[in-house]
Amino acid sequence: MNCNRIGSKGTVPLKVVAISGCAPQVSAETVALLEQLLEEARAGTVTGLAVAVLRSKGNYDLRLRGSATESGNHMSVTGMLAALQKMVLELAD
Repeated sequence: MNCNRIGSKGTVPLKVVAISGCAPQVSAETVALLEQLLEEARAGTVTGLAVAVLRSKGNYDLRLRGSATESGNHMSVTGMLAALQKMVLELAD
């Protein structure tokens, strides 16, 4: 695999070796959704996020950003999270 480096006149070979001996699992579905949301945010149609992120080691992050943090949107965000909880609970069915 080759990598173009900023300020370099040529390409430099790059060898990536996983330290654990096992490469991390990449979810194409997750990447596609994030790319779609990024495009929508850049277009101005996504103005805030309430995000729950599951990490590869089982830990998680919870984040509120943008208009999701504004006081006029608290009930909307609460409703979104309740709907998300319902979706997760229905996965077991």
